[in-house]
Amino acid sequence: IAGTRGQLSVDAPADAPVVVHVSFGAVDIRDMAGPVRVTAMHGRARILDTIGKVDATGLVVDFAGSKGTVGLSAEAEINLKLSTTRFEGTLTAWAQRAVRVLVPQASQTPFQAVVNRPQDFICRTDFCSKVKQDKKDGLYVFTYVGDGSTPPELMHLRSEQATVVIDIVSAGAIP
Repeated sequence: IAGTRGQLSVDAPADAPVVVHVSFGAVDIRDMAGPVRVTAMHGRARILDTIGKVDATGLVVDFAGSKGTVGLSAEAEINLKLSTTRFEGTLTAWAQRAVRVLVPQASQTPFQAVVNRPQDFICRTDFCSKVKQDKKDGLYVFTYVGDGSTPPELMHLRSEQATVVIDIVSAGAIP
């Protein structure tokens, strides 16, 4: 019935594949290890403490985790929280608006951030002085190599019209 609301809760094995498509609604997925595919075109997609293959698209996308093959895209913003000092795998986050990343103290996760203007990259961590800036094809690319053991391209952050912000996780912070 048009204009009505509902809530669907599913309890499944952690390694089960999950596919969710909603037009106008929110999706909240937690503690999964199997492949996760989410589309919430006019809503919020929250994927928390999930490892494995994640592919999520939404108006707003929130992701918290420590490893996997993660692809995120958002019409508005992406909020990330890395739960370990080194993310294992690949992570691509591409948003029209802000991409915000919370990292733990002493993070060694290498990354590459792409923005339209140099002032659109904001870094408030202890490793900010180690981030290098380049200009490529009219865009500004900021690279942090961590300890150099993995290529920074494995974590690719991009904002089309706003900022990429890297910040330290504070106690009690939620993604």
